[in-house]
Amino acid sequence: MADSVSTTTTDVDAKPSLSLNTKVSIGGANFSQGQRQLIAMARALLRRSSIIVLDEATSSIDFATDAKIQATIRKEFSNSQLLTVAHRLRTVIDYDRLIVLDKGQIVEFDTPWNLINKTDGVFRNMCLKSGSFGELELAAKAKAELLA
Repeated sequence: MADSVSTTTTDVDAKPSLSLNTKVSIGGANFSQGQRQLIAMARALLRRSSIIVLDEATSSIDFATDAKIQATIRKEFSNSQLLTVAHRLRTVIDYDRLIVLDKGQIVEFDTPWNLINKTDGVFRNMCLKSGSFGELELAAKAKAELLA
């Protein structure tokens, strides 16, 4: 006689279905951190705010989705003043100006292109250590040429 295995779905196994009608619970507890970040960004897009503050806005999102979101930010917030806090260098490499902090103190402030070319600069060293220096350098150069 063969053993039969019966499986049942439990509350733990069930994933809630999400739609545009899904209500956001207090603090967005029914969404993941990445989903909450996307909801907040969508709200800013709909409001067409003139000043946007992004504090690690895509830190809980994978790199591929981050790239798409960054492209959307650049397009949709082109008439807004962006203030972005980010650890991902790719996120800010094509911004107009960067402020580099070390232990809460401003240590550098300039264009990404100028900072990446600053010998012994903090930002340059961060780019070198990232393993993506060539890519970052090309992006910073492209931005500088666009502004020239």
